[in-house]
Amino acid sequence: MSKRAPPPPTKPPHLTSPATTPSNPPHTSPHPSPKRGLGWPWDYPGSHFTLYTTDSSSPSPISWLFNWELWVPPGLPPSMEWVPTIRTAAQIPDLVPFLTDITSNQNIKISHLLGFNEPEIPSQANLSVDEAVRLWRQHVLPAKSRFGVRLGSPGMSSDMSLSTPWLDAFFAQLGEDHGVDFLVLHWYGTSFAAMRRFLQDMQERYRLPVWLNEFACTDMGGAGVGEEGVRGFMREAVRWLEGCAWVERYAWFGNGQGGTVGEWVGKENGFCEGVGEGEKLTGVGRLYLQL
Repeated sequence: MSKRAPPPPTKPPHLTSPATTPSNPPHTSPHPSPKRGLGWPWDYPGSHFTLYTTDSSSPSPISWLFNWELWVPPGLPPSMEWVPTIRTAAQIPDLVPFLTDITSNQNIKISHLLGFNEPEIPSQANLSVDEAVRLWRQHVLPAKSRFGVRLGSPGMSSDMSLSTPWLDAFFAQLGEDHGVDFLVLHWYGTSFAAMRRFLQDMQERYRLPVWLNEFACTDMGGAGVGEEGVRGFMREAVRWLEGCAWVERYAWFGNGQGGTVGEWVGKENGFCEGVGEGEKLTGVGRLYLQL
């Protein structure tokens, strides 16, 4: 049942930040991190995983990944936990059949499930609160109980003018029976301080642990911040995310469909180069493994 769904829709630019962030010294050696993960494009072959796995004397810090889908990416290393995602309402009919096949026939353990991808954004899941609540009650909460998983909220963008009204109404309609175990957030901008404030504001508002499933240092299609700017932002962000008690997991947006993260996020954030012909990690990709 590993049917390939279409890729996630192209993202619109939302919240940007003009500020830049100074860099911090890097950590000196890679180490396994229960927090650090990857967003994995639907069209990546299994061979790409070799970029993120190392020999046993220096284990990869990547412990988990998601691919915005309900099917397991081919070539998934046993050292990485895969987390399924109900990307849009179109995936609802596949939810129980796919997870049943994965857990029963493929013998893959599932411990977490992610909700809709940016339902407040028209080009993403694009769901009204009423429709999302209906699907949540009828399908998502029963799946949580059936498979015994921890449930992530719908993944919300960093545009709080859209995300907080939507999420406020979502929780209000569901009441105490919302079943959400952790808050899933996305953030794109150039200021680490702004990202930290956003995460703190959202955690204080909803009183839930946080997964930062998409983030990058980008001015969203502008002139770009340059590789050194990205490196400085990454060092500061990863250090804080690793040390923050209520941040459970995070994943840099460094891999995109067709081997590029796209103009909207900027190639300096990308982890791979030479896709399809002797792939290798970029300097930023290597740094993500080394911090």
